Amino acid sequence: MTKSSRKPLPRPPRDLASRAYAVEGWSDPDLAFDNLGAQTKEQIVHLLPQDWDWDGKRVLDFGSGAGRTLRHFAGETEVAEFWGVDTHEPSVEWMRKNLAPINAWHTTENPPLGLEHGSFDLIYTVSVFSHLTDNSIPWLLELHRMLKPGGLLIISYMGRWISEYFAGEPWVEDRVGMNTLYHGRDWDLGGPAVLISDWWVREHWGRAFEVVDIDPQFMNFSWAVLKKKEGHYSNDDISRLSDDPREIVALRHHVVQLRREVELEIARRNEMLEAQASEYENRLAEYEGSTSWKATRPLRSLVDRRR
Repeated sequence: MTKSSRKPLPRPPRDLASRAYAVEGWSDPDLAFDNLGAQTKEQIVHLLPQDWDWDGKRVLDFGSGAGRTLRHFAGETEVAEFWGVDTHEPSVEWMRKNLAPINAWHTTENPPLGLEHGSFDLIYTVSVFSHLTDNSIPWLLELHRMLKPGGLLIISYMGRWISEYFAGEPWVEDRVGMNTLYHGRDWDLGGPAVLISDWWVREHWGRAFEVVDIDPQFMNFSWAVLKKKEGHYSNDDISRLSDDPREIVALRHHVVQLRREVELEIARRNEMLEAQASEYENRLAEYEGSTSWKATRPLRSLVDRRR
């Protein structure tokens, strides 16, 4: 594998650097940004085959943000072609102006991507499929189309290491397939959270890809290394249920999770409305007790009598 002593490419402005992972709370935000990108690059390299060579390769970072990971591939750009793709136009524009020779491409929230199919040797995507819901499988199939025959796709996804935080319950592999939480959460707050189990990856993603490896833990994510299978696949090819009894168990538990989410949302809205009502009651009481309100009482009484 190619190694280079070339320095990493520039950092983006702080607002772009914090979009996908907030660094503002760290004692040294720049160091946090650098370390996270460097460690992610190391993980990707670690997951590649032993005989991998960057020479002549075409690589895509899907959901690159402003290039937190990509900038650490500065040395590899001497022998390989790198692309960063994101839906956030300011991030893409910043990459275009600051991360040459890396290519930057703006895409919409749903496929197609708009780049040439069958043209990439490697695609990696970090903390993207952990938030994709209805468009998760369409994007998986689009990335499948983007790869050359035998090309590799590396995907990070959330599951066992983050279940307590997002689902408020211990992780039980056999009752989770692809379970989506926080459907209505604003993207500025992180968007939806998608928990995925390893067995579901092997069963469903494994229909269009050979599952080469699953690294169960790095940065609280699981990481799947997938090798493209030849053929054309539809959304139904990937999403249809298998005969594995865990499919039904996972669906039932997803219903329980969603009903719990509905109850919490109703309670949250009721609490918000109650707070607003209390605020207006306090403002009304304050105004009715004010000097101006008392001073105009005779005038209001006269108007009432005339009515």
